[in-house]
Amino acid sequence: MCNIGEMKNRISCGMFDDRFVQLYGKDICLAGQRKRYCDALSRFEELFGEAEVSVFSAPGRTEIGGNHTDHQLGKVIAGALNIDAIAVACRTDNAEVKVVSGDGPLITIDLTDLEPEASERGTTTALIKGVLQGLSLHGFTIGGFQAYVTSDVLIGSGISSSAAFETLIGTVVSGLYNDGTIPAQTIAMVGQYAENVYFGKPCGLMDQMACSVGSLVHIDFADKANPIIDPVSF
Repeated sequence: MCNIGEMKNRISCGMFDDRFVQLYGKDICLAGQRKRYCDALSRFEELFGEAEVSVFSAPGRTEIGGNHTDHQLGKVIAGALNIDAIAVACRTDNAEVKVVSGDGPLITIDLTDLEPEASERGTTTALIKGVLQGLSLHGFTIGGFQAYVTSDVLIGSGISSSAAFETLIGTVVSGLYNDGTIPAQTIAMVGQYAENVYFGKPCGLMDQMACSVGSLVHIDFADKANPIIDPVSF
């Protein structure tokens, strides 16, 4: 965590190039990713002002095998992509979460009122509220924050833009309020809860689990509450 100016300077000077290679592969355009992150920081500053910020990432996913078998308590192989959503975020002292995604409007959520609303089904607001409520129900700390989100995981492209967004919000809360200790599997299950209960889509768990756990994984859903996740070496 550091102020926006210092973060942009560190990125521009190449201090995070190793991390970018880890996230996006050795053949990426480093200059392009540096600009992308610096642009996101600038946009955050335009929206919310100067702050001590952290930056978070969550990937899209591709399914290698097992289409829809997560619904049938079966097995899947899925992989995280080097296409992701990123968030610039900072904690606040009030009980509000404020998020702007891309060119969308400011979303403001009251942390004292996280019950699902029928009028919000199918909206980004529903996903954020569902993740926040789900983490709280799992016993994790939630709190106010401001975030600007930008995503290369295109909506409707079949690479789980909604699961990437849910995972990103869970990761922000984990980083800002829980010292990064919320397990990836819990973030995935909370993302599914948000999509099922708040957003209104009866999705399985493969998308969220692949986005949250990362890399290439084999998942056995025989026990729906406790899926077995095995990394696949390749």
